[in-house]
Amino acid sequence: MDRRSTRGLAFGLATASVLATAACSDTRLEKLSRGISRDSVLAIINEGASDDSLARIYRQETYLLPNTKGNAFLGNILFYDKRGRKQAEDSTVAASETTPIVLSDGKVIGWGWTFYDSLAKANNIPQQAQK
Repeated sequence: MDRRSTRGLAFGLATASVLATAACSDTRLEKLSRGISRDSVLAIINEGASDDSLARIYRQETYLLPNTKGNAFLGNILFYDKRGRKQAEDSTVAASETTPIVLSDGKVIGWGWTFYDSLAKANNIPQQAQK
């Protein structure tokens, strides 16, 4: 990946993060911030839920993706469902009823569909249909 495309990816992700943050209306999502750990994310979104550490995670995906320096990073996407549904129990939940939270090497880099769609497009990840 050359410097120009790497800078473009970084700029696109930063822009998408700002847009995604502005669009969030769930109070749990409003408590998220870039750079917090996976454990902190789970503590925030699962506040008041059962002892299940993934109580409000509908599903998750993991990818090996390039970072802004051209190196690989482990990208983990948690699909948050405020109602606490699980894909294994109900596979009919529309993507629009969940919110992707994207982590890079265990730290939040962004959340929301605008951020996810930008990341997916830049890295050839199959995009979710948001009915």
